[in-house]
Amino acid sequence: MDTARALQKVSYLIENGYLDSLNSYPEYKAFLPDSIQSLLSSGGALSTNDSTGLPQKRTRNDVETTVNYQARDSIFFDLTDQKMYLYGEGSIEYGNIALSGERIEMDWVKNTLKANYVIDSTGKKVGKPVFKEGGDTYVTDDMMYNFKTKKALINGIITEQDGAFMHGERVKKNELDEMYIRNAKYTTCNLEHPHFYIKASKLKVIPNDRVLAGPFNLYFGEIWTPLGFAFGMFPSPREKASGIIFPSYGEDNNRGFFIRGGGYYFDINEYMDLKVTGDLYTNGSYGLNGQTTYKKRYRYSGNLGIRYNKTVNPAFEDDSFSKDMWVNWSHSPQSYGTSRFSASVSGGTSTYSANANNVGYDYTNSINSQFSSNISYSKTFQGTPFNLTVNARHSQNISTEVVNLTLPEISFNASRIQPFKNVSGLKDGVLGKLGFTYQLSAKSEMTNALTSIPTYVVGAENAPTEVLPFNGDNFSTLLDQANIGARHRIPVSTTFNMLKYFAVSPSFNYTEVWYPKELKYSYNEDLGGVEIDTLNQFSRAGWWSSGASVSTRLYGMYSFRGEKIKAIRHVMTPNLGFSYSPDFGDPARGNYQEVRVNEDGGTRILSKYQGFAYGGPALGESASLSLSLNNNIEMKVKSRADSIEEYRKIKIFDNLSLSSGYNFLADSFNLSDINWNARTSFFKGAVYVSLSGTIDPYVYVLDSIVETSTSDVYYQRQIDQFAWNNGEGVGRLTRASLSVGFKLQPKSARGNNDEVPATDPNASDPFAQNNNLYNNDQKFEAGNVNDFISYDPNQYVPFDVPWSLNVNYSLNYSKDGFEEPVVIQTLNFNGTLNITNKTKIGFNSGYDLEEKEMTVTRVNVSRDLHCWNLSFNWVPFGVQQSYYVRIAVNSAMLKDLKLDRRSQSAYTSF
Repeated sequence: MDTARALQKVSYLIENGYLDSLNSYPEYKAFLPDSIQSLLSSGGALSTNDSTGLPQKRTRNDVETTVNYQARDSIFFDLTDQKMYLYGEGSIEYGNIALSGERIEMDWVKNTLKANYVIDSTGKKVGKPVFKEGGDTYVTDDMMYNFKTKKALINGIITEQDGAFMHGERVKKNELDEMYIRNAKYTTCNLEHPHFYIKASKLKVIPNDRVLAGPFNLYFGEIWTPLGFAFGMFPSPREKASGIIFPSYGEDNNRGFFIRGGGYYFDINEYMDLKVTGDLYTNGSYGLNGQTTYKKRYRYSGNLGIRYNKTVNPAFEDDSFSKDMWVNWSHSPQSYGTSRFSASVSGGTSTYSANANNVGYDYTNSINSQFSSNISYSKTFQGTPFNLTVNARHSQNISTEVVNLTLPEISFNASRIQPFKNVSGLKDGVLGKLGFTYQLSAKSEMTNALTSIPTYVVGAENAPTEVLPFNGDNFSTLLDQANIGARHRIPVSTTFNMLKYFAVSPSFNYTEVWYPKELKYSYNEDLGGVEIDTLNQFSRAGWWSSGASVSTRLYGMYSFRGEKIKAIRHVMTPNLGFSYSPDFGDPARGNYQEVRVNEDGGTRILSKYQGFAYGGPALGESASLSLSLNNNIEMKVKSRADSIEEYRKIKIFDNLSLSSGYNFLADSFNLSDINWNARTSFFKGAVYVSLSGTIDPYVYVLDSIVETSTSDVYYQRQIDQFAWNNGEGVGRLTRASLSVGFKLQPKSARGNNDEVPATDPNASDPFAQNNNLYNNDQKFEAGNVNDFISYDPNQYVPFDVPWSLNVNYSLNYSKDGFEEPVVIQTLNFNGTLNITNKTKIGFNSGYDLEEKEMTVTRVNVSRDLHCWNLSFNWVPFGVQQSYYVRIAVNSAMLKDLKLDRRSQSAYTSF
């Protein structure tokens, strides 16, 4: 056989993917290289990929798995040197590695892969090799890889490791995937020419561990800075590790120079960590902060923070100082079993926020005066209707320094039990729907709030005028004054329909309270007042009430002949209720005591549970009729925007209601106050209005007005006479409130997308095959907005600017008889404005309409600088006037690379 012709035939079969056919032509095997003959004799093969029609290679010798390869232009086999060449967007896949490039060479003898780019007619690099191994990707100029030893030599590399990008001129990669890079750049910016980088002569990359750098300096663009060290180590973020937290330094206008936020991070275990930091100031102030985060998978997660500050007051010449502490705790369980524990705690000393002065970057907590906490445990008893909840509550007002502590509050409940529900013949009747529940509530309350003491009580003039500090020194006093008690409630009810359209719901309620003490009153002749003794003994009281309610629903419709408005619908829901309770205030029942209160022999009936946790039974017999009327009015109009739905509904009034009551057994003032409420919204909820008020139907009589140095004192009384019988209309408006809110944003508002729009579908992949991300020298056509954005995103200003504005105005009016009315008005507003798709302005403020001045105001500006972020917070006026500027790297890996400036002082940390 002619050798040249045989080799030509073999080359044809290989290039067209028919090497398997050589098993049918043994005469050609003699002309194959030894390595390929061994593949065929051992069962390996070079064959065609069924899905793509392209050749693939399978082997059981040095090549351990399938090799898939393809090329756009051509594939050439050099059988003499046992090499394969791919031209034009070639790619090879072998196991967990993949290589693509304009030109690729595979050497079967040396087990190597080579790849490089070409220069086109414009001098541009085309088809840079992209090498992928596992989850790592490398963009290179050219490279050589040995797939047997897994070593590589790379020139002009750009790779990503653990969120950081590394550029290098010459790279060696060993079998452990460690990389040794010369003339390296380390950055978190994903551009080919990064905005900043750490430049080192040598860089060693240990995958999933750390990056070690030789002498390095920080560069911004191509500008050298003197910031650098002889060596550096950058931990990998994939695994936690203990380490030092570097502080920031600078100057505070009140506390002097400082070192702040320095400390140590403890990686305790996989479930918990701890961060301990401290602050030091030259005037003697200091602070300690501890923060721990914990998590147990499928069970719970949370964090606990404790902050302690000692602040030396510069306003005084002496050594006065304040000690402040604040605690934050959040615990969130995951659904597991029948019990649940959660916590949300925020509280501390009343002067913490003022002394910390964090309004620049913690605006909400700095202006908030009310804080609350709750620790809760709940348990459901499977197979029973019972459940248990235990809470520990805390509320604190740092303005008034009033603290309320409930420790604990217990609730034990039984869900509704219907004993006759499954009884044949009764389940659909009144008895079948009859059911009852059981509710047990118990709590212990402590408070340092001031309590009002009636003037007829001995010692009322010596009542405290200042809030008792809530601290350890006064804890025993507060504990003695604690309110402790329990309440049992058993409501029984059923329901049935009467005359088809009326729902009737009769009910019976029994309530009983338990206390560890009770009050005893006696008149002291010598002191001329009532003495109150506390008897430490078990005390209980029970009472009951019964009633029934009837409700229905009425519909009204008015249709229009016009094209715009189709109809107006009015829904009325009247509710009529009747309740009766006996007089449990009769002193013979033991719940109340008739006591002499003055020298003239005047008496009062006083409860022995006055001011207790759950109070006691009501005084006097009651047979009351209650009436309420709720209205909902909406209009159906022709839809303009929706062609499918011809008409749409517009609410005229979400709710318009009136309510009052009448007590038939009261000796006077039988009619209750008339309460009204109205609520509506406009423009699809963008504007809402809420109105409410109370009308007193009885007449006031003014006896006299006494002028004092501070204010006028009105001596007046209310008589049992209706206002409408005295020519005063329905009655006097004693309380009214108005709330108006605006929630405005452009109709065509779209989400703020900080990413630059891309014309190429692969632009989101920084290592796309064509490497469009790195082709910054590409031109753009006039009129193509997307090309313009891609060419210079920082100078693009969108025409459709998203914004939002929220304004809330409230007015509260109250008037007691002839006294001067009290009017309180508040105005709060906040909003955002995205002046570009990377720049956002926000503000929070308000206006005190009584004091005629602005409330605490903050303006904040944020700018996305690609791999950096700029934030500016400004409090332009007031006692907390300040500003705070921060420029920091977005990546958590280089979080200590930042510049902060506060008020008139700057501090830098690296």
